[in-house]
Amino acid sequence: MDKKKLFSWGGSAMLIVTMLPATVPQGANGVVSAAPMAAQDVPPDVSAFNNVYDRTDTLVATGRVKRTYFWGPQPIWTTRELYLDDPTGTETRLVQYYDKSRMEVNNPNGNKNDPFYVTNGLLTVELISGMMQTGNATFENRKPAQVNVAGDFDDPSAPTYASFVGKANAGGDKPDPSKMGQRATATLSRAGVIGNDASKATVVGTEIVYYDDVTKHNIPKAMWDFLNAQGLVKRGNQIVTEALNTPWFYATGRPISDAYWAKVTIAGKPNIDVLIQAFERRVLTYVPSNPAGFLVEMGNIGAHYKDWRYIGPGRVNGTTETFPLKAPHIGYGFNAQLYYTDKDRVHQKAREAGFTWLRQQVAWQDMQGVNRLFAWGELDSVVESAPRNKNKIILSIAKSPKWASPRTAHGMPDNPADFGNLMYMMARRYKGKVRAYEMWNEQNLRGESGGPVNVAQYIELLKYGYSGVKAADPDAVVLFGGLTPTGVNNPDVAIDDVKYLEQAYAFQGGVMKSYFDVLGAHPGSNSNSPDQLFPDNPGTGKCPPIYASQEGTCWKTQPSFYFRRIEQQYAVMAANGDANKQMWLTEFGWSTFNTAKGYEYGQLISPETQAQYLVRAFEKGKNDYPWMGVMCVWNLNFSTLGLPEDDEKVPWAVINKDFSPRPAFTALKNIPKN
Repeated sequence: MDKKKLFSWGGSAMLIVTMLPATVPQGANGVVSAAPMAAQDVPPDVSAFNNVYDRTDTLVATGRVKRTYFWGPQPIWTTRELYLDDPTGTETRLVQYYDKSRMEVNNPNGNKNDPFYVTNGLLTVELISGMMQTGNATFENRKPAQVNVAGDFDDPSAPTYASFVGKANAGGDKPDPSKMGQRATATLSRAGVIGNDASKATVVGTEIVYYDDVTKHNIPKAMWDFLNAQGLVKRGNQIVTEALNTPWFYATGRPISDAYWAKVTIAGKPNIDVLIQAFERRVLTYVPSNPAGFLVEMGNIGAHYKDWRYIGPGRVNGTTETFPLKAPHIGYGFNAQLYYTDKDRVHQKAREAGFTWLRQQVAWQDMQGVNRLFAWGELDSVVESAPRNKNKIILSIAKSPKWASPRTAHGMPDNPADFGNLMYMMARRYKGKVRAYEMWNEQNLRGESGGPVNVAQYIELLKYGYSGVKAADPDAVVLFGGLTPTGVNNPDVAIDDVKYLEQAYAFQGGVMKSYFDVLGAHPGSNSNSPDQLFPDNPGTGKCPPIYASQEGTCWKTQPSFYFRRIEQQYAVMAANGDANKQMWLTEFGWSTFNTAKGYEYGQLISPETQAQYLVRAFEKGKNDYPWMGVMCVWNLNFSTLGLPEDDEKVPWAVINKDFSPRPAFTALKNIPKN
């Protein structure tokens, strides 16, 4: 396989790990990248964002003035988002998220001195309408956000953006008549029901002092005073007093609803009276009990929008959408290397065997450079080759760019939203062409996670990755990344696959169940047959000459060394209510004679034995495991890539370097497939 397996005997254990590199050696020509390297560019220029932030919020952050933030304490995320009308042709735009908004550059060729060079999007309109803007006049139909507009995120009674549907002109809803001289006493419930609280007429600041003739909504005095406030700001190196907003609707946009009272929980304190008003770009809140400078504040719409756009609620009981997605029982597949190969020849070889699924590993580090631009390059060609040859493709994505995982060696990203954005962009680009996406690879190994093994970190990545894929292509299958059997329980090295899976299900009450369709698995095999399992039916423990002194113990003494380990993983699924989900073997196989360190067990497997074991594994998948979906043999064609003969991946291949069949290929070809 693409990793060195644990081998253990006499109470000792050793784990040596190696990952299929992001680059593919190409004979004497050295290393060829798996995609045009985007990492040679420069970091994004965020100076324009910094200038906008500095004007109002640097003085707040440094304590020079005491007032509410316009943006937030600091940026929380910088990325490139889909924008089809980007004038540079990248179909993305540079954005920077803050708690209270998102800054964006729509025309990087524009004049940076233009006060509207940096804007903040119509986030409120998108959140209420459920229509995510993807271009100047293009939108993606989602759902109104079930996210609280004010107060604590987990307050079960606060109104959400969805509560404003029908009360805000965020999708053709009716405007309000002028109420000049009246008081803001209307209330709004979480269910979207409008009421009235006459007692609020005595609250200072509730009188209606402005009616916007453009959007047809009323603004109470408290909000209007905030929008027109004067204060200290930075202008270059000077600190001057001037209007914080120029014009008054620069940061917020125009009102799209009237103001409504609600009782919300703030910092754990319930039933606080808050006046809430939706504007095109922001939501303003007025809390009469707050101190001066904080009476009216911008809501945390930047954080709200980020959650809505990048992480959905998962799948819950009662959903009308198909969940979980499945494949036929069973699907016949190979792991293949399609980058910079004769792709049609590889596909045709798979089809010659009657196999119609190919799994391709994708290194994120080759896909997105430090300026966050996407370099699709060769992956486009890889993906296009599958439908052309009537095959189905699985993409397995791992290996973060350095900018996304600066503290680790290409491990999981510090910010899972970066992965979510990648998966959204990828699934949107390849909608209908890629059948399934595997979220990372063998994350129970330190060498793959990039640091001490952390189940919580992976579940967050899974949530964002799943949400990104499903937002773009609901029909694509999302796989929980295949775990590798290790038998080790040391987070600084690895976590046993079954233990890891148990911990994953236990995390946050099993939240992960809503964020994957299929469990990926990488069962052990070593030198044991598909029918054996420790301790009831153990292998012989036969050792190659290098371990002759350990004869009778090699690759025998724990379930990690056996193909049937998958039964124990499935038992964890069933125990946690996921018996209805499939398992796909995204990597499995038997190495023949292998001289690579850590793969010595291959010296015990002849080509004929490899063929016999692979056929038997498919028989068991078909006859013994009704929950089995696609089974991808490791591997089809790594022997053809010009790798050295002693490379650990070559002996797993089922064809020779000239594409002629090895016994395993012929045996797999002869399996009845129905």
